[in-house]
Amino acid sequence: MPATLTPCVPEQLVLDGVVFSVRPSSKRRTVGITVDRDGSLLLHVPDGLAWERVEVWARSKRHWVRDKLADKDLLLSRQSTREFVSGEGFDYLGRRYRLKVTDEIEGVHFNGGRIRMHPKLAYGPDPAGAMAAWYRERARRWLPGRLRPWQARMALHPAGVHVRGLGHRWGSLGAGGRLNLHWAVMQLPPTVVDYVLVHELAHLAVRDHSPAFWELVRTAVPDYGHRRERLALLGGQVWLG
Repeated sequence: MPATLTPCVPEQLVLDGVVFSVRPSSKRRTVGITVDRDGSLLLHVPDGLAWERVEVWARSKRHWVRDKLADKDLLLSRQSTREFVSGEGFDYLGRRYRLKVTDEIEGVHFNGGRIRMHPKLAYGPDPAGAMAAWYRERARRWLPGRLRPWQARMALHPAGVHVRGLGHRWGSLGAGGRLNLHWAVMQLPPTVVDYVLVHELAHLAVRDHSPAFWELVRTAVPDYGHRRERLALLGGQVWLG
């Protein structure tokens, strides 16, 4: 039976009520499933593989997928909202700090072991936006220096680094080799941030999550499995604005 060409692959696959978004790839050699941070499922399909084989493979993974979705639902249920009042806790580089609403400063600042916010922001129309902007500014200052040693070690250099909101993704590789990073990484411990940086840098060399990709990550960070597990655990509790 001739292989089904990628243009004939559907955009979605539905198995037992579970929906997969189908992503054809000219660089993959094997089928793979990715569970995104928001619980959405991506089915990665190599070019030229018969669609019937893809469906059989995906169906064989349905119990694994349901277990992963159950874990994801548990993590997402732990995400909490934040109130912009004195005493509320916000994470910064792996530590929890208390917010102080005070007119002693303008804007949002970090000093004296506290995150301080002016009342006009805390009680204004968009306190979450003001706090997210503070994390973004901190990320723009801190991440480039954290990234440089990893670039040198891996001999991989992005065209630039952009800090932005990325929904439920920690990072992505943009057009022309630009690295996009979520401002929310600034809530994670530095060693876990390092894993995010190495992960995204590795995509400059290997775009998919093939064994070659993970070997590149392992070479840079031998304990990447432990860090990835910590990211999965902490990621469900990070404040996303």
